[in-house]
Amino acid sequence: MPKKSEHNTAKYAPPAIFFLVSLVFTLPFLLKWGYIGVGDWELFTVMAAVPERTVLHFHQFPFWNPYLGGGNILFAHPEVGILSPFFLLILIFGAVGGLKLQVLIAYFVGFYGSYLMARRLGISNIGSYLVSFVYFGSSYFALHFSIGHIPFTHFCFLPWFVYFILKTGDNWKYIFAAALSIALIIIGNGAAVPFLYTSFFSGLFVILYAIDTKNIRLIKSYIIAIILGVLLAAVKFIPMYHYLSQNQWAGMAQDTTPLKFILPAFFSFDQAIFRTMKTAEHWGWHEYSAYISPLIIILAVIGLIYAFRKNRIWLILGAFFFIFGLGHFSDFSLWGLMHHFPGFSSIRSPARAFQFVVLAAAVMAAIGLDNILPKLKITESAKQYSSIGLIVLISGVNFFISLPAMQSIANKKPKKAVFSEEFRHVIGSKFEIYDLFQKNRGSLMAPWLSAYKDSRGIVTENNDVFMEYVIQGQADILRHRYTPNRVDYELTPKGSGAMVFGIGYDEGWFAADGRRLYETNGLVTADFNSGDKHITLQYRTPYFYLGLIVSLLAIAGCLSAYINKNFGKRFKAILE
Repeated sequence: MPKKSEHNTAKYAPPAIFFLVSLVFTLPFLLKWGYIGVGDWELFTVMAAVPERTVLHFHQFPFWNPYLGGGNILFAHPEVGILSPFFLLILIFGAVGGLKLQVLIAYFVGFYGSYLMARRLGISNIGSYLVSFVYFGSSYFALHFSIGHIPFTHFCFLPWFVYFILKTGDNWKYIFAAALSIALIIIGNGAAVPFLYTSFFSGLFVILYAIDTKNIRLIKSYIIAIILGVLLAAVKFIPMYHYLSQNQWAGMAQDTTPLKFILPAFFSFDQAIFRTMKTAEHWGWHEYSAYISPLIIILAVIGLIYAFRKNRIWLILGAFFFIFGLGHFSDFSLWGLMHHFPGFSSIRSPARAFQFVVLAAAVMAAIGLDNILPKLKITESAKQYSSIGLIVLISGVNFFISLPAMQSIANKKPKKAVFSEEFRHVIGSKFEIYDLFQKNRGSLMAPWLSAYKDSRGIVTENNDVFMEYVIQGQADILRHRYTPNRVDYELTPKGSGAMVFGIGYDEGWFAADGRRLYETNGLVTADFNSGDKHITLQYRTPYFYLGLIVSLLAIAGCLSAYINKNFGKRFKAILE
């Protein structure tokens, strides 16, 4: 019985500890449940609230977003997670509260995954806690979450992906768990930066680890897991890829991280979200912050001294991503060279790579801790308590350094608004898009969002905003109704003509009766004739059903390989 009790304690202690720590880290957000934070919080609150309203109020699938910039894509956007499990939180708790719970769960998943990854790397139990709290408890994530970079919550799946790839050495079926980790990133709102960096970092790690351990099979497992993950998420990936291939996301190949930022980014106690360095930086401080405790650096050096062979992979990775994070400092910089490859041509802010410097330092420090503890001439209990004290100290400092940034969540409490059944565009302001959304108003003035098109609308010289305009002929508009994916008009034409609608034109709009739609100054346009009484326009994300079929086939294939022995043997043979 005692042995069974000890086993249960060892099994359930890590998730319990990680949940409590996650709760502490997210507490500043949860205590301001009804508030919207600074930076991109309002933007991503709207991006979460639009599909919520589309589903619950209009009973439509959320293909289109009519509320920003005159209308833009929704489902196909890489930073919208309609099929993600996180979206259930939005449906249940609303966008304002649901996003805070998403941060809470992301912390828990990230902490726990980092711990398991470290354990799989052969690091001790106490050392794995150190890796977890140093990496995912870093100011890097706290400041990105505080500024409203909700897609960054999907980095929580990165350590799980690495963990499952390593586990394929024990059982090939872990390939499906690794693929699921990638699929969750893509179908969530992490299909841009988190997916790209997760694939990039884990690919480099797997190559180095496979060479070091002479296990080239891991490289094959990595490639197959990425492909399977994309196929599982094809319902999102195919429409997204189609849209981005036609509307490229502009990157910044010349972007650099000023050298004067390096020391304060990694070692300063001042990680305030609006810290400035009195220079012409491109970004706010949240893009540079990646605090590492000096104690971690000391332990990492010890790790390099006592276990260089075990640490050399992480030394290479840390150095690589540090240089990558410096940006385009020469014609042969890693940042500039990588911009020639697909996906990387769209990235910006090179210091985002510093999270992997933090991870590398954390792993090397944990290995250093594992090597120095046996050399201490103190009792085992003293070693354990001193290690726990060290981890609590480092984690506590990380938390309090990030606390001022996290308290910025109390930026704005949305006002109660009366919902109008009649949707209309207004000129609006990028600072009140959520207030307007609550009133069922779309703001033509909207914050910048990658892959979104410039504002499109019908605005007169007197700043009056029209929902339609007859550009040829004459017609009386009897009534109209705008819902996210569907627009219905009743009209009485006085002959043939053409009408422009206050809808941004994108591939996917079609007329219910098959009439041709075309673009006029970025807006949807349709011809009419004297016999027309109704015009109905609808939007459906291009290639959605193709992607859905591919995803369903991929799910069926994975289940067959997992359950069916004969099919599983064929799949296993591919990995070997």
